[in-house]
Amino acid sequence: MGKKTGNLASLHPGQQGWISDIHAEEDIGQRLRDMGLVEGSRIECAYRSPFGDPTAYFVKGTLIAIRNRDAENIDIESESPLFGGSGREWG
Repeated sequence: MGKKTGNLASLHPGQQGWISDIHAEEDIGQRLRDMGLVEGSRIECAYRSPFGDPTAYFVKGTLIAIRNRDAENIDIESESPLFGGSGREWG
């Protein structure tokens, strides 16, 4: 499997990836990093709200909800950039 890239909003429940970059405004970006969303962290889409926004993700043992407009600014990869592991495919 080759490495696939996308943004966090592209994940469906049950799919996972590794954070490769955050392109959010400074205050939102810092808040996301404070919650554990840092480069190399594994993140899994857990649930989507009934209306599709926000979406809940597991990261570092914590379930957090992120608005789709913020999730679109978080780049992910399907393989860990640090360890070469693979995540579940997404399309």
